[in-house]
Amino acid sequence: MNRIKNKLYYLVKKNGFTIVELIISIGIISTLSGLILPSFLNWMRSEKVNAYTRELREYLRVVRLEARRWGASCTVNLNPIIYSELSNKNLNGYIISCDKNESNIRSLAPEINKSIFQIANKDFLITPNGRVSSDESIIIVIGSKYFITGVKILNCLVIQSPTGHILKGKYSDNNWIIKNLKISSLDSEENLKMNKCEV
Repeated sequence: MNRIKNKLYYLVKKNGFTIVELIISIGIISTLSGLILPSFLNWMRSEKVNAYTRELREYLRVVRLEARRWGASCTVNLNPIIYSELSNKNLNGYIISCDKNESNIRSLAPEINKSIFQIANKDFLITPNGRVSSDESIIIVIGSKYFITGVKILNCLVIQSPTGHILKGKYSDNNWIIKNLKISSLDSEENLKMNKCEV
């Protein structure tokens, strides 16, 4: 019995960690996590922006298809949202109104949350044949709320008028971004330019 105890004691003593080894291990782990965490947060922010951009692009494509299906005219209005309006709930970034109510397209609108923002140059109308009734192309810029301090990503969608084709790209100009930018707003300052969206 003593022989087994001695062997166990020897194995525990031989395979255990000293306090110095534990401190060094914890130091290495905390340093690595400190280096990895900002990159991970930037990746998460980029993915949120990209996910919302994909959802919005697909949603606007579906609105065009539904307008053609029902022979309806649909107005596409950006829903103006400030940060205080989003307490614990997400709101739709766009409000769609069609003159025929057969479609349930409003319920499919992508939700926007506090971590991203969107800004568009104007509201527009989709005609019964699925075309965009606007005197110029629609530009929508989507970015991270943490743009000033974190990830530098600005996606843009260009809805060509009158065809309604939707192009996705990166927006190259960021001088107009301010710290207190609304979550969802129209471009009253006319900062959005077609040539800045690189598709």
